[in-house]
This record gives sequence, C-alpha cells and structure tokens, in this order.
Amino acid sequence: MSRETLRAAVDLLLGSRERDRLLWFTGGEPLLEFPSLRWAIAYAEAACPARRQARFGLSTNGLLLDDERADFLAAHRVTTQLSFDGLPAAQDRRRPGSFGPLDACLRSLRRRHPRWFARDVEVAVTVTGANLSVLADSVAYFLARGVRTVSVAPQVTCDRQWTRSSYLDLARQLGSVFAASVRLYRRTGLVPVTFLRRPAPNGSGASASERLCGIGTGRTLTVDVDGSVAGCVMLAESYQTFSTPLLRDRVAALRLGRLDEPGLSRRLASFPDALDAAALFDGRSRKRSSFGRCRDCRHRGSCSICPVSIGRIPGNADPDRVPDVVCGFNRIALEYRDRFPARATGPGPRC
Repeated sequence: MSRETLRAAVDLLLGSRERDRLLWFTGGEPLLEFPSLRWAIAYAEAACPARRQARFGLSTNGLLLDDERADFLAAHRVTTQLSFDGLPAAQDRRRPGSFGPLDACLRSLRRRHPRWFARDVEVAVTVTGANLSVLADSVAYFLARGVRTVSVAPQVTCDRQWTRSSYLDLARQLGSVFAASVRLYRRTGLVPVTFLRRPAPNGSGASASERLCGIGTGRTLTVDVDGSVAGCVMLAESYQTFSTPLLRDRVAALRLGRLDEPGLSRRLASFPDALDAAALFDGRSRKRSSFGRCRDCRHRGSCSICPVSIGRIPGNADPDRVPDVVCGFNRIALEYRDRFPARATGPGPRC
C-alpha cells in the first residue's frame, strides 16, 4: 500500500463521527510492512483530537513479532491477534515448523510486556477437520500460557477433510473446552474463550434481524492495498479470487470504488440496497443448512454466519444454503455458552 493510500485511509477513519474508532491492519502479513504500520499509527495519534483517540489492532501469523516490533505494539497498546492453531499437531499442519517460534513468542511477550500481554494479545484458532482432534488440548495450552482472549471458529472456506462424523468429535472437543473454562472461571473469574462470552449490549454482533452479520451499517470499512474500498475484509479482492458464479456475480455489484474517487459517501448510502439485491447477506429466516431452517433454530438471534462462506460451498448456487460446518459449530458452541455459569460479556471472534 502506498503512503498516499494509507494516509487517505487513516483520514477516512479520523473523519468519522463514531465515538469508537479502530484502525485494524491485516493481510497477508501486516508485519512485512512494519515501517508503514508504524507511520500510520504515529500519524493517527498526531492527527486525532485528544478526546477522540483512535485504537489500533492487527492480525499476524507472529513469525515476525520480534522484540522491536513487540515493544512498539505494546507502547501503543495495539491489540495483537495471533493466528495460531495450537499444539504442533495442529499448528504445523498450517505452517510446518512454526509451533516452536510461536511458543517462544508467547513466552517472550508475557515476560517482556505482562500488562500488554494480558490486555491486548489474543489468539485466533481456526478449526478444521485436520486439527479437530487436538482442539481442546490446544485451547488448554493457550490457557496455560496465560492468553486472556482465545477465539475459536471454523474455517469459512471449503474444508474437504470435514465429514458428518466430525460434528460428534467437535461436540466432544468443545465439551472439554467448556469444562476447562468453567474450572478456570470458578478459580479466577476469567472467560478467555470468546464463544462462551455473551455479546456486549449494543454491540455489533448478530441479532434477530434479517442480516447475517454487521455489514451494511457503514461502521466498518476495508481499504485494500490499491485504495479500493469494501464493506468488509471478506469482500476485499487483493488476496482472494471469487471463483464461484454465486460470489463473482454478486460481489461485483458491491464494489464501493476507490478512496480517491469522488462520491464515496453517496456510494456508502446505497450500499445497503446493493446488499439486499445480492441476497447473501440478509433473509435470515430463509436460510437453512442440513441441520434445519434458521427460522426454527432457538439460537437464531445469537448466530453469526459469514455470508461470503455461502458462496464457498462447492457447487452451491443457492444464496440461502449456509455451510453445514459453520451452522453445526454455532449450534454446539451456543449450547455451551447458554450453559456457562458466567454472564461475562465481550467481543466475539474477529474476521
């Protein structure tokens, strides 16, 4: 991303009337562009009125998170989300040989910046058919390392290793996560695993409305590396190809143009109508999976499903057919959340 585009993106954020303004860096791997990240944070801090300071965050694979970068992120209270699937049997399937460096990274961050580590370092675990068997042990490992926020969510692209029997394994694994979390809560009062937290009041999570997610509110925008604006990071086109007709045809109508083109506010105003026409992002009562219809599910008001995942189902041409893996995960996770003794609130998993 050029410095001009980055400056324009930060200016767009700082010009918002929202009270809570968050600048989040993602990729690819944002730490590959650490000088630009550092510049953007310094620029935002200098340009932002004292009473309306912006917050910062990033998603990273952690392999470039050395002492220099960690010192900067801690000094500026940058929420840092590590994409880390857990024990070697899980993590090394994602990136062979990466568990050791990431384990050392967690240890170093906790020792070097204990307050920042407790407040602002998160872990995001992507559940797949390949790493499911060690999910509970992986979460237990993160809890033992003192991680205070552990997001667990299924892969939203096609997972060919996921089978119908995987749901029985998932229920057992999440049951073990639930039991360990109850013990931790009773001992410490902490609820690190995000699917066990209840949504914060007036948050941006899913609700009983017809929308499947928070897209369309205009409160969250993604600026791609070329300055293209998207309503969600899942609609950005620099890092992915929309190969299925269901996605390709609908996403084309959702493009918001570039930052340097006039009329962005007008295009944002018409964005909800474009979402309605796409038929992927609303119609919650029409949606269904092989587990049943959403309108009949008691978790309908709490469930959140990435609409783009609908178009990732192989061969699917039906905008109302949600992925079984996401639906099944949500049903099991929300059952455990309803049984959890705490009434802790907080943010759910990030994209």
